[in-house]
Amino acid sequence: MVSGLKAAAAALAVFAVVVMSSQGLPRKKPVCSDCSSLCNTSCTAIAIANCSSYCSTFPWEQCKSQVLQACCQNVCSSSTGTSNASCCPNDCMGGDCLTCSCDNCNTAVQNVCSNASELRCQACKNGIGQDCLSSCMSDCNDHCV
Repeated sequence: MVSGLKAAAAALAVFAVVVMSSQGLPRKKPVCSDCSSLCNTSCTAIAIANCSSYCSTFPWEQCKSQVLQACCQNVCSSSTGTSNASCCPNDCMGGDCLTCSCDNCNTAVQNVCSNASELRCQACKNGIGQDCLSSCMSDCNDHCV
């Protein structure tokens, strides 16, 4: 993955030349003051592209199962919840809470799993973006005018 980022950073130099030429500037190298902006734009696009499948494939069912299991067992074992007269299914304490209908547990699933999905995606983008940015800035600064 790192070699791919280096290749992307090198491609950025070519991109910068194309951008500069399209603006009618005769420079063959990017202007040093543009390195930050060019690299931010390029690395953001690279991070989004490289993380798109990772961000869209969060294991919702696994997350839902784990959160419901913990939440329902907590509710069902408390004094406010019994498996006979509450939102807890009869087999919840035995290990199957997927049919748990407790509102607070369903809310917990949405909160926990949504946050986990966003954090997972953001971590991917930040990691790739930072790796790309450091090599891009180095390459741009080495070749700018």
